[in-house]
Amino acid sequence: MRKEILYAENIAVSYGEQTVLNFKRFYLYEGEKVGLVGVNGAGKTTLLKVLSGELLPESGSIRREGEAFFLKQFAPKPDPLAVGYEEAGKLKVLDKMWQEEVSGGENTRLLLAELFAAERAVAFLDEPTANLDKTGIEALLKQLKAIETMVLVSHDRAVLNALCTRIVEVEDGELVSYDGNYDAYEAQKAERRAAQQTEYEQYQAEKARLFGVYQEKKKKAAKLSKKPKNMSSSDMKQISKRATRKPEDKVASIERSAKNVQKRISHMEVKERPKEVVSIRPDFRLTNPPRNAIVIRGEHISFGYGERMLFEDCTLMVKNKSRLAILGDNGAGKTTLLEMIMKGEDIRAVPGAKLGYVRQNFSQINLQKTVLENIRNVSVQSEGVARSVLANLLLSERDMKKQAGDLSGGERMKLAFAMLFVSNANVLILDEPTNYLDLPSMKALEKMLKEYEGTLLFTSHDSTFVSQVATDVVEIKNKKIVDICQ
Repeated sequence: MRKEILYAENIAVSYGEQTVLNFKRFYLYEGEKVGLVGVNGAGKTTLLKVLSGELLPESGSIRREGEAFFLKQFAPKPDPLAVGYEEAGKLKVLDKMWQEEVSGGENTRLLLAELFAAERAVAFLDEPTANLDKTGIEALLKQLKAIETMVLVSHDRAVLNALCTRIVEVEDGELVSYDGNYDAYEAQKAERRAAQQTEYEQYQAEKARLFGVYQEKKKKAAKLSKKPKNMSSSDMKQISKRATRKPEDKVASIERSAKNVQKRISHMEVKERPKEVVSIRPDFRLTNPPRNAIVIRGEHISFGYGERMLFEDCTLMVKNKSRLAILGDNGAGKTTLLEMIMKGEDIRAVPGAKLGYVRQNFSQINLQKTVLENIRNVSVQSEGVARSVLANLLLSERDMKKQAGDLSGGERMKLAFAMLFVSNANVLILDEPTNYLDLPSMKALEKMLKEYEGTLLFTSHDSTFVSQVATDVVEIKNKKIVDICQ
């Protein structure tokens, strides 16, 4: 029988008037690796803080067995004396232990070396693979697999698939548990949604049937109580006296039956329609797209900073309507390549290509204006299409009225994408588009990019996102741009 490491029940946490968590129970057994998922702001990090003991809930109780370790986002560099030398060596950060400044990925590995040295009963990990490139993520995954029991927040589906034995979704303060990894969670959630849709349709059909029965009974009662044409009131009274059952009694009986049907309708368990976003696609013809087979061309590309060369005699060809992923380790030159395309340095776009670029600093957004005002400033599409694009990126009607300066990093990223989709741009250039995005938003962006009718260039360390979106892939490696077959 598995040992229960942690049990929490009737937990409530609020920030001001906003209830962040309000769930009945959470359990964790020895050997479990649980992934937490949910939209930005759902309360995933707050839940980690509560479960690890860093934050006391307003109500409820938590029972823990053994010590916990909490790897936080943006955590300070650990005390070198707490870091195990052997573990730091395995994680290739032994030479970083006494350095004052380390990168985000190096600091994560130092924190994990502290965890392995301490041998805690359970690890709570908040975005451990953030700021890491593909090589760094693969190396870190090997170490994370050595942790026996953990609760993990990650926006990387490949990480959740590789590590997790259970997924817990945080939604509206409550927790819903799904067995298996992230792919299993998605399949189970789709089945649950299909079942909800079937229940809703059955509920609507039965409600309509009962309402039809009610209307028929009301009609029948009205007909019986109505005096027939060409019959006097005295004749009606005589018929009523001779009848074994008076007409008014029949009417009253039918009326009672109708009321009973009405009660059945009012007592039916209400089934809600599953939430669904109505999609209206932008009219791509309004961007006047180019018809050239190749829209971006660069030959004999060489570039570097001082003596450090990034590219030496490279070639880049981008086909019209392709979705090109540009891969490479941190520092390989991916962002530099995008900047060169934007500036037209050694790499040229055809005259009809209108380049749209999402900048990481969101300089294209006017923070003093609302979301809708920002999108209206650049849109060549109708207001309805603009609103639909925002909704498809999971920005609500309330979000649309917000001032852009009040948006979170993820919300600003989604606004930046929306502004591109409705602008006159017909070639989109995206640098790490999944940064700041939660998994539902990432899935929404995936869908929109797969439906995009223009040409797309993007960089990403998210292998699942690349495999879902890209039609072509190149990698910057050893100062060359190399084509990769997917």
